[in-house]
Amino acid sequence: MILEMKRTEIINLLLPLNEKLYQMAYCLIPDDLQAEQLVIDGVNAFLLKEQKWVAQLTQQEVDRVQANHIRRQLLKKILKFQVEIGQRRSFQLIDQYRTYIPAEFKKFYDLDVKVRAVMTLRFDFLFQMEEIEDICQLPRFEVIEKLHNGRFMLSKDLSHQKLTQESRV
Repeated sequence: MILEMKRTEIINLLLPLNEKLYQMAYCLIPDDLQAEQLVIDGVNAFLLKEQKWVAQLTQQEVDRVQANHIRRQLLKKILKFQVEIGQRRSFQLIDQYRTYIPAEFKKFYDLDVKVRAVMTLRFDFLFQMEEIEDICQLPRFEVIEKLHNGRFMLSKDLSHQKLTQESRV
């Protein structure tokens, strides 16, 4: 069991990650309430399944440099659970959230949920390929394929929009 003092230290390590965790959750499920719940579920799944890692963490003294390193590890571990849960939940909720996605984001959310996750991890979070492989539990060739296909689909849509706007003028 985590001691109360240690629990607050873990919470202090997690608090700066909230924005990034919510960003990924909203990428997977574009609904405020569902994204918030996904953040909670991802953190809880991490705490339940990684008890040994958390226990080791609570037994060490942590300085500022180590805290940043641990925060990055925490982020990757929690994102791994969040992506896994979010992918399953996204398929269940897809019809509910499609109706209120703003038009400027519609093409992004029309992409497969795994493609959105990989693109967000690469371009928003700036993770390396190895980290994305680990977080999404995909082999390298699939990560590369999803990045390529996602960029292609979005750029194709952008060029189509540009041509449509030019033809109106």
